[in-house]
Amino acid sequence: MSENIRDFAHWIKSQGLEHTLPRELSTLENLTTLDLSRKKLKSLPESIGALQNLSVLKISGNRLSELPKSICSLKNLRNLQCENNLLETLPENFGALRSLVILNLNGNQLSALPKSFYDLTNLTRLTLAVNRLNHLDVAFKNLKKLLHVSLDTNYFECLPEVFGSMQSLYFLDLSFNKLTTLPKSLGEIKELETLILEGNLLQNLPSLEAHDMLVKLNLASNHLTSIDFDLSKLEDLQILSLENNLLDSVPSTLCKLSNLTSLDLSANHLTTLPECIGNLSNLYELDVEENLLSTLPNSIQNLTHLKSLFIANNHGLQKPLLPSLEYCDVE
Repeated sequence: MSENIRDFAHWIKSQGLEHTLPRELSTLENLTTLDLSRKKLKSLPESIGALQNLSVLKISGNRLSELPKSICSLKNLRNLQCENNLLETLPENFGALRSLVILNLNGNQLSALPKSFYDLTNLTRLTLAVNRLNHLDVAFKNLKKLLHVSLDTNYFECLPEVFGSMQSLYFLDLSFNKLTTLPKSLGEIKELETLILEGNLLQNLPSLEAHDMLVKLNLASNHLTSIDFDLSKLEDLQILSLENNLLDSVPSTLCKLSNLTSLDLSANHLTTLPECIGNLSNLYELDVEENLLSTLPNSIQNLTHLKSLFIANNHGLQKPLLPSLEYCDVE
């Protein structure tokens, strides 16, 4: 029996956790899942490295300011949940966790990633939101198996050209950073279904036309003055958010998005809407409040599935007579 296992058992007892974990040392040694979430832990012991059969480790919602170096020896670890802690750094050898498929580091205080991080080439799901990151190494392109990436609420001003190799990526959240431009390689992701860019400093966009599988596109709260790509190419798009920008018009190509169910154009400078907006036959929610509109297009009568309409804070807009309408913020 490993001395480290005994040490870990003693640590469990010292933390008052003996009722939530097996008492038998042999059982402890063969443990595959360990959940220490929300236990008010300030540290983990180096002896955790003795749990060589661990596949899932959940340590979220604690007060951990660092991880023990020995955690990098958990060769079978596939899922590490470590959100809402106080981590400022990761162990230098973190990339030794080559079996990791799912990694959640949301809500920490990470300002940099160790070089070895980019050796985690089996990752499919990576969430690094709500940290203090401002730099990604170009080696990020090594993580070719990624399907879901969240980098929102950090301090990125730019991102390297790393997305061209991520041909299976279907979810990307870059919201609430300081991005003024987007990497061109973003247009090379063929399978992308959700792209969230809300809360950045974008003034113009690279062509997003290549993303013909996009279902959700969020460009809210940027500095966009125009839409400079062909929206009609996004033929699968269902949710489009353009609120809180500087748009004084939207292109009529918008009207070709026949699968669109939700459209948010609120808090812009719009004086008119495209007359063809009635072609959006599947639209059930339309938000154009806080603009400069004095009339709505006549074709709005054709939106027979529209259930929610927001038109307040314009120039005297009145609620249209639509049998399908269940809510309007103007009577």
